[in-house]
Amino acid sequence: MSDQTPPRRTAAQRLQALYVRALLRLLPHLITLLRHVSPRIRAEVAYLAPGYTFRLSVRGTDLTCTCRRTDRGSFERIPPARVARDVEPGSGLASADADAVTVDYVIDFRSLAYAFGCFSGGLTLKDALAQRAFSTRGPNDTGVALTYLFTALLKMFFGWRRAYRRPAAAMP
Repeated sequence: MSDQTPPRRTAAQRLQALYVRALLRLLPHLITLLRHVSPRIRAEVAYLAPGYTFRLSVRGTDLTCTCRRTDRGSFERIPPARVARDVEPGSGLASADADAVTVDYVIDFRSLAYAFGCFSGGLTLKDALAQRAFSTRGPNDTGVALTYLFTALLKMFFGWRRAYRRPAAAMP
């Protein structure tokens, strides 16, 4: 057992964690709702097969969300107790437990600050990827579909933020 106590989080870090936790809780509902509004989100959801499961997590915290696509094209949140523990998430291996849900793809943010930056529209996924703000595990084809899905989702929310605004046309 360690004698070290974890460092105290600042008020800003607690607010960031609360914000990220709220968005992770809402994520399956947001995707399900916004697929009816956005053709781009609808196309990316259609690319993912029913039963496809992905996880978003933030290293060093308990912030995580595991979502699975249903047969109807909506997404549902999977409780942590139902996630397979005998296989590495994103490995593509099946679990020995038939009732457990295996995770097909994982997006793991390096820190709360990076997750907050992406989820608040202050940092685009393209910029976050360039800064190595997150790591991924799983097949590339569905990873690309998830990236396009999240980019479209974040643009719908944060089109007013500088990171997501379209560049102004050059003046002659």
